[in-house]
Amino acid sequence: MPPPPEGAVLRILRQALKSDIQLVRWRDDGTPEAVETTLISVDRTGVVVVRPDAGHRVRPGEPLEIVLQGGGGRFRGRVRCLGHGERPSGGNRPILTLRLSLPSRLEGGERRRSHRVSVGFDLAPTGRLRDPESGKEWLADILNISVEGLQLRSRDGNPGILPGDVLWIDADLPQPVGLLDRPIRVMNVRRDGRSDRYLLGVVLMESVPELSEFVRGAEIRRATRLRSA
Repeated sequence: MPPPPEGAVLRILRQALKSDIQLVRWRDDGTPEAVETTLISVDRTGVVVVRPDAGHRVRPGEPLEIVLQGGGGRFRGRVRCLGHGERPSGGNRPILTLRLSLPSRLEGGERRRSHRVSVGFDLAPTGRLRDPESGKEWLADILNISVEGLQLRSRDGNPGILPGDVLWIDADLPQPVGLLDRPIRVMNVRRDGRSDRYLLGVVLMESVPELSEFVRGAEIRRATRLRSA
């Protein structure tokens, strides 16, 4: 999967400014060590975090992993330490900091942990994506669904949708879901290798309790169809 555009990475990081995040470093014996810190600055050349208690052991050039919470779940990305620093705190002691490289990509969302079922083989549902700010709308075929999100295939050759975008989706699904009308966050966008359209991985930003039963029903229908084939 190609890395998301830098702009999408910046949007996700800026949404996490002033929030608690995790840094993961690897000890000399190869075991991971996760420490809590706070993201205090983001720009196109890197990010700055409060230096955690274990931060004095982080060496410039050392590889790390940054983990943060976003609207679609937890995001993580690989970074490198660019050096130690400090910032004024408004008090007698400065804030000790670590400057990190900007991650080239952020992976995340809880959808990867959820069971997905294909729905195109019997339902072939269509979803409508819309951007409330610009008023733009797109149609997309729903390929599979989990309780956390969906995989879509755009009807347009190049919809111009980017990872990190927050949109709304509405789709008319069978009961017990019915009309699905929820905000989503776009997690990944890639070219469909079999056409000129694009595949979109999205996570739901609000839970839909009825999806659990819907997913079970779709899996039963699929299993029945495979047994009778």
